[in-house]
Amino acid sequence: MNINDLITTVRHDDVLTMRIETEQIKDGLVAQDLKHILTHTVKRSTATKFILDMKNLTFMTSLGCVAFISVKHAVRDKQGQLILCNMMPFIRKIFTAKRLLQPSPYNGNVAFVSAETLEEALEILSPNGS
Repeated sequence: MNINDLITTVRHDDVLTMRIETEQIKDGLVAQDLKHILTHTVKRSTATKFILDMKNLTFMTSLGCVAFISVKHAVRDKQGQLILCNMMPFIRKIFTAKRLLQPSPYNGNVAFVSAETLEEALEILSPNGS
């Protein structure tokens, strides 16, 4: 798979949605390519609000978390916001096992905010959203 085929992007007003197009992240090379394309997309975008739509992602090893943590850092560097959405149950289990969806016991911050649907994620990021 070409690195540029790993994601597609759609702009919704001031929100950039990045949809993962690969179904599986099984090895370090795919995880590294995904990390590169996601962080590059965030850094070159004028947006500060981002959604990572994971509806196509059905399987990943914990190596995939590295790509998502890197994109979180790139968004934070822009003082932006990132919402994950459309996580399959198995993917949600990985994020939960890595404690990436729960508040930190140290500072109460959550590594990733998630929404069930793209519409819910857009609502959270809207000016009158939660």
